[in-house]
Amino acid sequence: MSTKILIIRHGETAWNRGQIFRGTYDIPLNDNGKQQARLAAQLLKNIKIHAAYTSPLSRAKESAEIVTDSHGISPVVHNGFIDMDYGEWTGKEDSEVAKLWPDDHAAWTANPHTVRPPGGTTLNEILNNSFTAMEKLAKKHDGETIAIFSHRVVNKVLIIAALSLGLERFPFIIQGNCCINEIERIKSGYLIHSINDVSHIKNAGIDLLQADF
Repeated sequence: MSTKILIIRHGETAWNRGQIFRGTYDIPLNDNGKQQARLAAQLLKNIKIHAAYTSPLSRAKESAEIVTDSHGISPVVHNGFIDMDYGEWTGKEDSEVAKLWPDDHAAWTANPHTVRPPGGTTLNEILNNSFTAMEKLAKKHDGETIAIFSHRVVNKVLIIAALSLGLERFPFIIQGNCCINEIERIKSGYLIHSINDVSHIKNAGIDLLQADF
């Protein structure tokens, strides 16, 4: 048997548009983000989703609720999929962080797996937390399809782990708002069906931020 896993990033927020570090700060979806979630719901409406799990942050929870509304299921909050904590960077624009912490910001841009934002967490800690959670859910839902609603950083590290890559590949994976990734847990590992599918947003002519932030 196998488990199909849909890994979905939340819709857009004002802080995505402003390139502000969000992390564990609970910033809600903006109107564009809600529309993106509705488009993801439309794309997935004919796919049987047996269970859904979401980060506790409202931008992920609301995206999950919109997408699963027609599936007759309620998303379950799972702390394993909460966003990275950026510590003192939280609430600051990317450009401001670059001025205040130039060395750390440069490393975050080029080699983010080597950086711990002051007072925050690391990519490796997020990987250990989220991948352990996904593995347990894949085992629990053998033979079913589940959806995980999370964040840019979490999605990236889950995909990296599924591909058996190192965290140094983090900058080379893109996760647009409300993108859909489809992977499949089989006995010997993971099959990758799609990564960063945003066709439902582009085809509808809805604004999609180009920056991976």
